[in-house]
Amino acid sequence: MMTRVTVGSALYGALNGMQSTSSKLAALQSQLSSGRQITKPSDNPAGTATALQLRGELARTNQYQANGTDALSYLTQLDSTMSSLATQLQKVRSLVVQGLNTGSSTGTSNEALAQQVDQIRQSMLSLANTTSLGRPIFGGTTTGSAAFSLDSSTNTVSYVGDSGAMQRTVGPSTTITINPIGSDVFGTGNGTDPADGSPDVFELLSNISAALRGAADPTTTLNSALTSIDKVQANFSDVQSTEGAQYNRITGLQSSMSTNTIQLKAQLSDLQDVDVADMAIQVSTANTAYQASLAATAQIQQTSLLDFLK
Repeated sequence: MMTRVTVGSALYGALNGMQSTSSKLAALQSQLSSGRQITKPSDNPAGTATALQLRGELARTNQYQANGTDALSYLTQLDSTMSSLATQLQKVRSLVVQGLNTGSSTGTSNEALAQQVDQIRQSMLSLANTTSLGRPIFGGTTTGSAAFSLDSSTNTVSYVGDSGAMQRTVGPSTTITINPIGSDVFGTGNGTDPADGSPDVFELLSNISAALRGAADPTTTLNSALTSIDKVQANFSDVQSTEGAQYNRITGLQSSMSTNTIQLKAQLSDLQDVDVADMAIQVSTANTAYQASLAATAQIQQTSLLDFLK
């Protein structure tokens, strides 16, 4: 039994085909213009979920890198400051040696040495109050503008920071403390020495200056000061070594994070970016199919009833 195909059914079928090719062409053009294979979740639900996971991981990796960059900047400034402090302390040692060679024979020369020690003490106090982004690098987590305070009436220096740790999360489950506590580096003032047993730096410098000025024979005091200076230098070196190790650790993690970022971007690109050349071919093919469906639809029922009545 033959099935009769009416003009209406032919037109309906042709229109359905034309709408299908039109929709496919529109979807391909959208992908080509956006450069994305996935323009809406329904295009690829599983791919959309994976893309969201990759973007989340990429965002976390970028944040780790930003934290690491901030930490490296801080540690670079800290290293520079510690190097300057070590240089200043070495100058004090040289002055003490000069004082030992001079002895009590020349009060004028000892006074000149004492004045230089005073100037270095002031310089080291300024270095101890070095700031990064408005906060003292030796002040712990204090919100104040200085880690150490000078009492001009007594010429004593006191630690006014706190013992808070400045930490940066620089990788998955990797949090690093980047700040030394000022009281552990210099002492607290007030006669309290750093935890490692080295003497209070600013009190030591005051005692050296006083010995050069006032003692009839400063030899004993200055010899003791040389031993104390060596202890302070060792403490400074330990602090700098610890921060250097942290710097190297963060640098290594930064390198790993950079590699991870490249891999994540490559995975995300493979998942969502289109191959422009291939997509252009697909759009051209779809457009040809669409034009063909238009032409075919236009040919339906070109012969009317009037043609048979002639």
